[in-house]
Amino acid sequence: MNNTKRAIEEYFPIAEINRLAIPERNAFKPIYTMHKWFARRSSSVFRAILLGAMKPAGTDIMEEFYKDHTNDPDTKDKIILDPFMGGGTTIVEALRLGCNVIGIDLNPVAWFIVKTEVEPVDLNELESAFERLANRIVDWSGKPLKETLLDLYKTECPACGNKDADIIYTFWVKLAPCTTATCNHQTPLFPDYVISQKSPSIRYYKDCECTKCSKTFDWEIEQASLIGDKKLMINASQFSAGVGRENKRWTYAPDKSKVICPWCNETIVPHKLKPKKEKKKVPLSVLYCPNCEEVWQYRGEIRTEGVECQTCKHKYDPQEGNIPVKGKFICRGTCNGNIDAIISSIRKLPQDQLLTIRPYAIEGYCQKCAGKSKVQITKDKFFELNDNELN
Repeated sequence: MNNTKRAIEEYFPIAEINRLAIPERNAFKPIYTMHKWFARRSSSVFRAILLGAMKPAGTDIMEEFYKDHTNDPDTKDKIILDPFMGGGTTIVEALRLGCNVIGIDLNPVAWFIVKTEVEPVDLNELESAFERLANRIVDWSGKPLKETLLDLYKTECPACGNKDADIIYTFWVKLAPCTTATCNHQTPLFPDYVISQKSPSIRYYKDCECTKCSKTFDWEIEQASLIGDKKLMINASQFSAGVGRENKRWTYAPDKSKVICPWCNETIVPHKLKPKKEKKKVPLSVLYCPNCEEVWQYRGEIRTEGVECQTCKHKYDPQEGNIPVKGKFICRGTCNGNIDAIISSIRKLPQDQLLTIRPYAIEGYCQKCAGKSKVQITKDKFFELNDNELN
């Protein structure tokens, strides 16, 4: 019996693994999205646990984390037993480390999911199977399955009016009725009004000089955008130029064209002090307005003073929604800010009835006007097309 002290007995890199686990919870690795499993665990945590349990004391787990352990004597052919394997995170990560595994679960669905996750696959045969399925004719539509399914996810592009824009993702929110007898207002349960936050990289010319006023600015030759309607792209009054360029002014125009100087508003051909193109990240937020239900884009970091909706001029903090604390919501109806319990609202419903759920935004793709990029389609367009079906 090997009594060597293990790395996990003296130290575990909690802070470092936590930094990996947080983003993984939002986008699991493809193997773990093969089929839903309840309480799916972060693979980074289990990889670190396995390494800590098999490596000797004194080992830097984070230094070992990204290494190839296929022929590592500390992990190769070691037997890992998981008697309650569930969705198989332990099994998959142990196989990646070169271990032999035994997984057990009473649930036949769990067994089938894990077996499918780890068994060898003939990629050519799998591709052929997908192709046969996609081309199978559906009786009621008379079209191939792929075309039949895609036709169910179409909407109107708010930027160009194309009625064949593809729906990529629909955002839904639950509504809770107020328990006050004189109110009964349906409150959407938004923890915040931020739909999406990303910082895409764009190309630009750094410190271009205006030929009229001689002031410098960034000339962006790629547009930073997550939505399709230019009227709904709002920029922070300050610090919107991008990461590392916060105190600079900027303008957008395609390469090899004239631009509008952000200082004097003259149309010019700027002088490039640095002719080489560079890249920078631009923070963007897609926000929902609780007053008019518009979906719009804000460029720049969201400050504590909040934002103003371009459509209705409503001022609000998008990072504060209708849920002040876990399990509670603020009613915005006639009771004027009454704090209610979500569970009380559910109990008020008739037996077997669930909270109402409705869509409030769509992420879509329009082949006509977006090229290879995605556009955020507003809630208004969705309801204009689908209100009858939803009711």
